[in-house]
Amino acid sequence: MDTRCQLPCRLTELWIKPGRWAFQTVLVALLIVGGCRKESKEPSIVQLEGKIERITARPDGTGEIILVYTDKRGEPAKGIGEVTPETEIMINGAVAKLQDIREGEHVRGQVQIDKKHKDRKPIAVSIHVDRAQPVKPD
Repeated sequence: MDTRCQLPCRLTELWIKPGRWAFQTVLVALLIVGGCRKESKEPSIVQLEGKIERITARPDGTGEIILVYTDKRGEPAKGIGEVTPETEIMINGAVAKLQDIREGEHVRGQVQIDKKHKDRKPIAVSIHVDRAQPVKPD
């Protein structure tokens, strides 16, 4: 008995045999779905730390900041973030305004990146500044 062709022939038999449309449909669906993983389009929150290069503050307390930071590869990078009325701004643990931050200061914070609308600027969720406290004389 020749056994060389049993497995390929068996699969061919399952595929070609009339009434096997359900098997064929499921197999094709698994191949398509299994190979096409969609990227999440939900906004993601990214932690950043760096130095403020430029601040553009508007009278209503909103504005834009340009941050120089180190990217995942260790290379210097610049990012622009939109500051909204909902952005949490803290200096030494106290609530502050965008106008209180100085260019050149080291900051850390979070930005929200909208993957659905790549043309939109990242939104600053929080900005934290730790300033050295002046030493008070005794």
